[in-house]
Amino acid sequence: MKRSADTGRRRRTPAVVAAAVLAAVPMTGTSTAVAPAEAGAPAAGAGRAAAASPVGRWALKVSFEGHTYDSTVQFTPGGTAFIVGGGAGRWSRTGDGRFTFRIAEPMWSEQGDYLGRVSVDQSARLTGDTFTSSGVSRQYDADDVLTRSVQAHDTGTRS
Repeated sequence: MKRSADTGRRRRTPAVVAAAVLAAVPMTGTSTAVAPAEAGAPAAGAGRAAAASPVGRWALKVSFEGHTYDSTVQFTPGGTAFIVGGGAGRWSRTGDGRFTFRIAEPMWSEQGDYLGRVSVDQSARLTGDTFTSSGVSRQYDADDVLTRSVQAHDTGTRS
C-alpha cells in the first residue's frame, strides 16, 4: 500500500507498499474513537492557536521494522483523513494536543486486481507544526484475512 503520491517514481511492489502502510499506523488493545473531529473547535485550553489542530497537509516519515518511508496525509476539518495517493478514513481529537486516526488503504496488483487492504490505526501527539504517532498497522488479504501486523511510528511535519 502506498502512503504517499510518488508520481514519476518507480512503482513499488504491492508487498513493499503494503508494508509501508502497515507500519505507519499503530493499533493498541483498545479501540479509538472515529467520530468527526469537531470542525473548527479550538483545542482545550484558553487562547490556543489553530496550530493545535491537525487539520491540513502533513509530510510523514513512516518507520517500521528498521525501515523509513515518506508519505503524505491530509486531515480535513470535518474529521476525514486521507493518504495522498490512496486510502481514506477518520481522525478524532482525543485531548489537548492529542488525536487518533484510522485509515484503510487498498492494495492493487499491477493488473488492477484487488489484493487486500492495510488498516492503519495511530495515536498521535501534536506539538506546534509537528506530530508523532505510533500504533499497529494490519494487512488483510482479498478475503479479509489478517496476514500481517507491524508496530509503526510516524513523524509528521505540517507542509
